[in-house]
Amino acid sequence: MQLDWSILWGDAGLLILQGLGVTLQLSAWVLALAFVLGLAFGTLRWVGLPVMEPICWFYVEFARNTPPVVQILFWYFSASYVLPGWLFLQLRDFGYEFGAAVAALAIYHGAFIAEVVRAGLNSVPKGQFDGARALGLGFLQSLRRIIMPQALRITIPPLVNETVAVIKNTSLAMAIGVTELTYQYKHIDIFAFRGVEALAAVTVIYMILCTLAAGLGHLLSVHLSRHMTARRGLRSVLTSE
Repeated sequence: MQLDWSILWGDAGLLILQGLGVTLQLSAWVLALAFVLGLAFGTLRWVGLPVMEPICWFYVEFARNTPPVVQILFWYFSASYVLPGWLFLQLRDFGYEFGAAVAALAIYHGAFIAEVVRAGLNSVPKGQFDGARALGLGFLQSLRRIIMPQALRITIPPLVNETVAVIKNTSLAMAIGVTELTYQYKHIDIFAFRGVEALAAVTVIYMILCTLAAGLGHLLSVHLSRHMTARRGLRSVLTSE
C-alpha cells in the first residue's frame, strides 16, 4: 500500500486540527489545576503541619504510584458514586469525558508538582523564612516575597518537564473517548485506513508542542537567572556604598 499524504489536506487534516484544539484545551486545564494542587500540597508538606502531613503524604504517594490511565478510567466510571450529586451534574454539563480526563490527569500530575514545589522550598535556607517572620512579615507574605521567588528559579526545569509530560499524557484520554489528537488518529485509521499518515502527522504535532514548551521554559529560566543575578549585583553595590 502506498502512502497518500494528500489526505492530510482534506477531512483527515481537519479532524487532526480539531484534535489539536482539544489537546491544547485539555493540557491547559490539567496544567492549571495540577499547579494549584501541587502548590497547595507541596507547601503544606514543606510547612510540616502534623494534621495535614498524613493527608498530603497519602495523596502524593497514591497519585504518583497508580498509572494515569487507571485514574482516568476510575474517574470516568466512578465519578457518579464518588462525587456529590451537584458536582457530578456540573461535571456532566462541562463535558463528562473531558472533565473526567482533566480531573484524573490534574490529580496525577499535581502529585509530582507537589514534590517539585516541596523540593524547591527546601532548597531555600530555612533561616530566611524565620528572618522574614521576625521582621514582621506574615506567613503568606514571607512565602510570596522571600521564599517563592528563590524557589521558582530552581523549580522551573522540573516544572517544564512536568508540562511536557502533561501534553504527552493527554493522549491517554482517548481511552474514554475524548476526541484529542490520538483519538482522531485512531478514527482516521479505522474509517479511512490511513493510519500511518495520520500517526506521522500526530507524532510531528506532539513533538512540536513539547519542543515549544521546553523552549519557552528554558527562556523563562534564563530570564529569571539574569534577573536574580542583576538583583544580587544591585544589592551588593548598594551595600558597598
